[in-house]
Amino acid sequence: MPKNKVQLANDSGADASQPGADSLFPVGKVVGMHALGGVMKVKPSSNNPQLLLDIEEVQVVLPNGTIEECTVDKVYLEKKMLFLKLNECVDRTAAEKYLGASISTTRAQLRNLAANEWWVDDLIGLPVFTTDGAEIGTVSDIIGSNSELLEITKKDGAGKEPILVPFVEALVPLVDIEGRRVEVVALPGLLDEDN
Repeated sequence: MPKNKVQLANDSGADASQPGADSLFPVGKVVGMHALGGVMKVKPSSNNPQLLLDIEEVQVVLPNGTIEECTVDKVYLEKKMLFLKLNECVDRTAAEKYLGASISTTRAQLRNLAANEWWVDDLIGLPVFTTDGAEIGTVSDIIGSNSELLEITKKDGAGKEPILVPFVEALVPLVDIEGRRVEVVALPGLLDEDN
């Protein structure tokens, strides 16, 4: 059963209020240095760090809160760790001030998503319907990093528990970001509150 792939864009500070190309997307956090040339090890915030390999400009928030705009000299991926060299870092000593910093870039600099991949921020708030057209509620969250669940808040759900639906194509056959619509197969028991 093919899975829908959800790129996690909101777990580390993506600007959910501005989901366009200019909004900030979290690249990751600087967790160490690599060799003496000023290359930093960055723990990626995305579950698909391949999307980050074309970035050219970043915003760096230092641990003391200072914000710097920097340009990227090179970026590559090795064993799920992102290695980033900024033009502003001539050597390891210059790069060490960035240890613990959070790095973001604009969504316009990211590689395109593949088919059946969506940003979490684009999914949150979308109306959810059954494939027969009955309105269920809205997407309120995506839970999990590998076996994702679509969390749906029922339209009449004041005080009720949200519904959790496995986010796989067989159960969620339609995700239309532009048309603002998600469709879920209404299997017996799937959309009950106590599932």
